[in-house]
Amino acid sequence: MAKRAQTGERKKKRRTVLYVLLPVALFFLFLWSLRIETITVSGCEFYTEEELASYIFEDPVEKNYLYAWLNYRFGKRKEIPFLAGYTIEFSGINEVHLTVYEKNIIGYVDYMGSHMYFDKDGTIVESSNETWEGVPQITGLSFEYIVLYKPLPVENETAFTQILNLTQMIRKYEIPVDKVYFDSRFDATLFIGGIRVLLGDKSDMEDKMAELTGMLRELKNLSGTLHLEKYDRTAMNPAYPFIRDMTEETEASSLPEPAVQEPLEESSEAPEPENPG
Repeated sequence: MAKRAQTGERKKKRRTVLYVLLPVALFFLFLWSLRIETITVSGCEFYTEEELASYIFEDPVEKNYLYAWLNYRFGKRKEIPFLAGYTIEFSGINEVHLTVYEKNIIGYVDYMGSHMYFDKDGTIVESSNETWEGVPQITGLSFEYIVLYKPLPVENETAFTQILNLTQMIRKYEIPVDKVYFDSRFDATLFIGGIRVLLGDKSDMEDKMAELTGMLRELKNLSGTLHLEKYDRTAMNPAYPFIRDMTEETEASSLPEPAVQEPLEESSEAPEPENPG
């Protein structure tokens, strides 16, 4: 009798465990059968929502709702070269929302027929045939090779830092630069619409860029060369030479807005850089 009672008790415990585990198992089986059908994305500037979603949910299994939730909560986040990070919000049983944080892409160089875009650290993060709005082209440099997801191969460390500092300041001050040209001495020239801005060497570059921001409002719709090579931080109301391009409608004596003065005779002899292709 005792043995039969023990057997009955074990069966009862098994049934209790089964009653508890079965609903849990069915629940997880239900979740495992769910697939993420809708993916919305915010924070993308240079990439499309479809591109970003395909990078984060690359394999079919990653679109399984349960797998995606467990992997996001307890797994290792994917390292995507052009993203600083991302978050996933599980907003429904088959819907998620991605918030992505793109790296700051501050310029590009042309190599082997492609635009090679680089971030604030100088790392090449994208190769594309598309020209992205608001990202200036960097010219005057030559490369024997460029490797995706590796730093720009600029041998001169000082020059490399100068390139990154200038392109970051262009983004900081939201200056609509189309192209940056570096000559053999790494003196910089900006091309902004019809205006060429000669910045000279790296000295006082932050001040030059801040000054340029205000001057561009006065030079709007003009074409010519602005000389900012020699910045005078001691001047209360500094004025820098602007030489207008010659057209049928303008004469050599033409002046831009009053705040910008004609250059002195010695300044006018400085050669203007040709627009690099």
